[in-house]
Amino acid sequence: MSRISVPAVANLPRALCALSLSVLLAACGGGSNNDSNQSSSSVSADAAKNASANTATIPNDSATALSATIETAEAVVAAGSASVSIACAGGGTAVYQVTGPDASLLLNHQLDPGENYSLTFNNCQNASDSATVNGSMTLLVASKTSDSITVDTATNNVVVTLPHGTVTLNGSSTISRTITTSGNTTTTTTHWVTPNFSVVSNRNGRTSSFSFTNVDITRTVVVTNGVVTSTSIDGTSTLSWVWPGGSFSITFTTQGTVTCDGSGTPTQGVWTITLPHDRIVITVVPGTVMVQVDYGNDGTIDRVYTFTVTDLMGSAG
Repeated sequence: MSRISVPAVANLPRALCALSLSVLLAACGGGSNNDSNQSSSSVSADAAKNASANTATIPNDSATALSATIETAEAVVAAGSASVSIACAGGGTAVYQVTGPDASLLLNHQLDPGENYSLTFNNCQNASDSATVNGSMTLLVASKTSDSITVDTATNNVVVTLPHGTVTLNGSSTISRTITTSGNTTTTTTHWVTPNFSVVSNRNGRTSSFSFTNVDITRTVVVTNGVVTSTSIDGTSTLSWVWPGGSFSITFTTQGTVTCDGSGTPTQGVWTITLPHDRIVITVVPGTVMVQVDYGNDGTIDRVYTFTVTDLMGSAG
């Protein structure tokens, strides 16, 4: 077994601490430490960590924030009439306008097919422990059944406050949601599709801008007896951003479903990240993340880094 010597975390430069998770352990049987495939264009250790951290957090945060805007919009429409200030159940206010093909349905306090909404949120929460939403959005109800709804949305600097920070949403999306109930358990599945979208993430004291293209992401939330017991995410997108170490454009794909706890922290799952010259595989098991780097994307793992989940989440943004 070969090992990589790493200085104490306290002595690492900030760029390295912002990359994947703080304790770097060399490959334990999984991959070699042979750098023969590494070129000047290969991803660095710092970059591999940054890419891993952001892949594990930003898409999930963004999908969660978009889901929160839909849920909050529904709650606002259910709570009051159009064109008047409405007190949100968890605090804050909101106002909405609506047009639609059936005038008799505009007063039923439900989202119905063909209805077009314009909403403005002011620190609005649809429940005391839910996300806080600020800003304006439009929402067109494309279709609806007893347990599902599909909407086309456009957000313009909508700021959503989540447990780990804020996400600012800009762009248009199609969002489909299905809700199923079995006994005391409710499962909500939200499918997010858009050709391009941008977000600004404020996480861990860092503010960073991210661009999505070709988004196809599904997020599932399970609530039992009124408490979120698990969340999960799967899908793919290309994600681009700039950080102090340079610019990034990656394409990520989950290998099956990545499960998270109620706060959105990953607990189990695998992502594959494709870069222009290299490939990264992120594997999460409870409490630990393994980042495998394949220089040259030739199928051989050349470097393996192991971190705690807490450290990885702390370096995102």
